[in-house]
Formats: sequence, C-alpha cells, structure tokens
Amino acid sequence: MKGTNTIRDPYSWAAQALLISVLTLVIAFVLTSPVSAQKGAPEYMRMDFKPGLTLEIKGEWDTSGVFIASDIEPLPNPRSPKLRGVIQSVNLKDGTITMYGRTILFTKDTRRVTLDSAQSALEGLKVGQNIEVSCKINDKNEWRARKVKSSNVKAGSKIKGSLTRVAIDGTSPDTIEISGLLILLNELTDINEPRGQFEKIEAELFKYPALAAPEYASSGIQLSDKLLLTGKYRGTLKSETEFDLSPIDDRDQSDTEPSVRAELTGYWNSTVRTFAQARLRRRFVISSDRNPRAPENIELDITQLYVLFKDINQSGLSIQIGRQDFDEPREWLFDEYLDALRVHFYGVDRLTLEAALIVSVEPLKEKFDSWTDLFAQASWALDKHNRISAYVLRRQDSGLRDKDPVWSGMRYYGRPTEALRSWADISFMRGFDNLKLRSLRAWAYDFGTTYTVSQESFSTSFTLAYAVGSGDKVGGDGITQEFRQTGYEDNVAIIGGTSTVHYYGEVLDPELSNIKILTLGAAISPLSGGSLEALFHTYKQHHITNELTDTDLLNPPARPNGISDDLGWEVDIIASSPKLWERVRLSWTFGLFNPGEAFQVGGPSAMLNRLNIDMSF
Repeated sequence: MKGTNTIRDPYSWAAQALLISVLTLVIAFVLTSPVSAQKGAPEYMRMDFKPGLTLEIKGEWDTSGVFIASDIEPLPNPRSPKLRGVIQSVNLKDGTITMYGRTILFTKDTRRVTLDSAQSALEGLKVGQNIEVSCKINDKNEWRARKVKSSNVKAGSKIKGSLTRVAIDGTSPDTIEISGLLILLNELTDINEPRGQFEKIEAELFKYPALAAPEYASSGIQLSDKLLLTGKYRGTLKSETEFDLSPIDDRDQSDTEPSVRAELTGYWNSTVRTFAQARLRRRFVISSDRNPRAPENIELDITQLYVLFKDINQSGLSIQIGRQDFDEPREWLFDEYLDALRVHFYGVDRLTLEAALIVSVEPLKEKFDSWTDLFAQASWALDKHNRISAYVLRRQDSGLRDKDPVWSGMRYYGRPTEALRSWADISFMRGFDNLKLRSLRAWAYDFGTTYTVSQESFSTSFTLAYAVGSGDKVGGDGITQEFRQTGYEDNVAIIGGTSTVHYYGEVLDPELSNIKILTLGAAISPLSGGSLEALFHTYKQHHITNELTDTDLLNPPARPNGISDDLGWEVDIIASSPKLWERVRLSWTFGLFNPGEAFQVGGPSAMLNRLNIDMSF
C-alpha cells in the first residue's frame, strides 16, 4: 500500500514564503547597502572578479615578482593566456623562455609568425626582445607556447587571459592570478570600458567561443593553423519515481545516458569559419516498471554543420548557412539544432538585427519535419548590461497538424542595477488552425528578477518570478485562446546559482500553456564557482480543463480532473560543483512535485534524482 500525500494547501504556503522572501530581501538590502556605498574604495572594486572572468591587463613587471596592473578591461570570451612584453631569459637547452616570471616551453608544435616552418620557433629570440606569445596551459599548470610574434610588436606590457584565482577584499594587497601569474591591483588601477561592441556582440550571437579565434578555446587539439578539434562528454544518471501520480500503478524508471560530442572548427581567413559537431549517445535503462521499455539504440547525429561568414568586410554583417544551434539565454523561444539560413547585422551602435529562414531538410526531431519558419528580431542595447528586443516568428505547417501560427512579442533581459538581474517576455500568438477551422488568439508573459547579495567568500541570491500562458475558456466559438510555445523551447537558464535549471520545474517541466506559475528561489554561490540552489513553484490552470500540455509526467494516468485549477507545487534543489581541473563540472538535481486537487486525492508525489557529469577535452 503506497503512502498518501496530505499536503494540500500550497498557495497559503506560497503566500507565507513570498512574504518571508520579501522581508529577507529588505533586510539583505539594508545590511549590504552601506558596504556598496562605502567611500574611498578602489575603482577596481566595481568589477565582479571571479575565476573564469577574462581580462586584458596593462601594466608593468615589478622586480618583486608581480605584475602591477594599471588598466583592466573585461573581455567577453574565455581564452588561454596571451602575453606581450620583453623576454627575461632564454634557455636553448631546455627550449624555454621566461616572461613575467613564467617559464614558457617551446615545442615542435610552436609556430613563429613570419618564420619558415622548418626553423625552430625559439631560434633568434634574445633577452630583452619585445614579443607577443599565445600560450596553452596543460593539466600540470605548465605554460607552452602555441604561437609567437617577434616583429612589428607594439610597445607596452599587456596580458590577456581568464582568471584562475581571486584574492580581493578591498584592502591591500589585492591580487588576481592567471594560471600562476600573479597580478597586483592597487588604488591606481583603472577599469576601462570595452572598446567597441563587435567582440561582445559576436560572443553573444555565436555561442561557441572558438569561432572567434583558436586562442579563445579553453581546450582541444590544434590540428593545424586552420583546424581545431575539441570534444565534450556528458554523463547523466536519472531516477524517476511516481511520474504517473497513481497509487495503483508502478511505472518508476532509472536510466543513464552517456553522450560524447566531437567538434571541428575551421579558420579559413579572418571572415570564414566552418563548424561541425557530431554527437554519439546511448540510453541504458537500469530498471523500469514501464511497458514497453525505452529503446537502448546507439544514436549518431550530426548536430551542427555550417559555414559562417563573420563580420563581412568589417561591416557587422554575418551570414550562417547550414545546421546550427539556435539558442538564447533563457531558451524561451529557441534551443534546438535547426537547418537554416541566418543573417545578423550589428554594424550600427547598440542595434542588432537578425533574420532566419528555418527549413526541414533533415530535422533531428520528427515533429519539425513539416515546419517552415520565418524569424525576424531587432534588439537594442540600452547599455552594456540591458537589452530589449522585438520579434516575429511565422510558421507554415504542411503536415497533418496544418496550423499557421504567428508569434510576436517583446523581451527584456539585463541588470537594472549591480545587484539585480531581471527578465520579461510578452508574447502574442495569432494565425489559423486549418484542420479545426479555428483562429488563434492567445498570449503569454513571464516576468522575474534575481537579487544578489555579494560577500567576501560567497554570494547569496533570491529569485521571484511569475509566468502565465493563456488557456481556452470558450469552446465551439471558432477561436482558440490556448497559448503554445514555439516547439523549439527548452525553458532552461541559469537563475541564481552556477548551473542551468528547468525554471518551470524539474519534475513537471510544463510548456507555458494554460498555466500560471509562481517561482521563489534562493541560492548560495561560493567564489570558487559552485552553488547550492532551491526553487519553489506553484501551479494553477489558467482555465480549468482535463489536459496538461507537454509535461514530463506520464499522461495518462497523470491527467487533471477538469474540476479544480490547483495543479500542485514543486520543490527543486540543485547543487553544482566548481569547475574541476578547468574541465569537469558535476551537478545534482532533486525535484519533488506534490499534486494538487486537480489530480487524484491521496495520490503520491513524483520525485526526480539526476546526476550530471560534464567534461571538455
């Protein structure tokens, strides 16, 4: 006999939780505002230093063995170190040079710009010579020269790279490190605004940093000057319990899915890039009460294969053709691999335009096989942290569904203040359902904000969000008011922690359709990069019906009764490790969905446990 569920008043609980959350925010603001307003703090304290942050640092080498920073500029992409300055020593026997106190090994793969490939890259280098060297750091934290430029090098000492250690509290000495290279910050250190927006915009538009240049890649094998091979591994171990919400049936399941991706990036000139990504995965069912069992076939997919013409003639015009990753920070419209012709224009300050023709050449998902979409979006940067957008997505479906929806909407994503990160999505769906002879008249919105309290050793964040997707309240009137998302969405984002989460619930994970979702959250994120996050969701139907759109529950029997709008509540806990050895990250997710009065009284709660291992190589 299965245990019954007696928790039946989630909304009064939610009201209390909301009140506690608001009071906590007020108290946190009062306690932390004097610190943020402290007078006389060094200018560099305005920057949120953390491991992984990429910087361009100008300054000078001090004989005490530290690089003193005079100017710091943030860069958008992670990258391996690149040093510009004079050679301190040359050791021909060991094949090394020293710059800024770091010993840099020259290998047979080190390339010297303008030097015959038959000669050693170390040949002719002298102490006191001004050079520029791009480096790679191995697992033993050893510096190895990848490319060296020894002629026409600008004067001045400069370092580019991603931080590996931060020791800052606002009092001297404050230091940062790039793979052991110690950098001192003082009251004379200036923070420079990024020069131009092209690099930042391209980092946002083209998801993979290695598309910019080989030195942006944090891992991989340089096959030649023009080809970079990288790889990723993800292993998932998942257990689903009571996803049918039935006290009678047993349909629990545990499975694991290892997945390997290989990526080949081509650098043909300053404009042309090619990118290919293949994915090999297999799902193994460990135990299952479901019949029939899920298939365990090996899947090999070409997930991406495209050519990118980037910043053509330095105009800010880019064209991308082929199978590519459509993605966005909240994955509310897109998170899919799609065959498309895609154009971006970012040659006007603050304005970014995008247009795409998405066709079904060989879709990775069966439901896309008859869709042809036209997408257009205009984005305006209010400042470097805040952006608004307007978009239109028009679909022609030639399949049996025979729907021609049109989505239009406006969006905001950014940071109104240093402590707040907020978002807003408003969308309208129009068009016609040719199969059922009905007009489409639906809407949805999603608003939320995360407030972060930064402290010396960790940061704490609090999240409040509310989302509604309209439902159909009148039948037989020739109009459907049920909102549907694009079908390309995943509803995944980083909220308050360092790991991505399904922000509508890890267990229920519904489409925003005929549903109202309130979310409260809190997270603690150590400076080392790990986090512990808790999210609480409540769910109600917008209009009472016996259907629930696109959730992870097993339906049937997990189907609303059409009597109550109370779908229930969910608690999710997500723990994420720091990035280990610069390559590996672990995350664990626990979710508990407690069904409301719209489901069978006394039914069990659904639970999820999932462990992810992500590794780049």
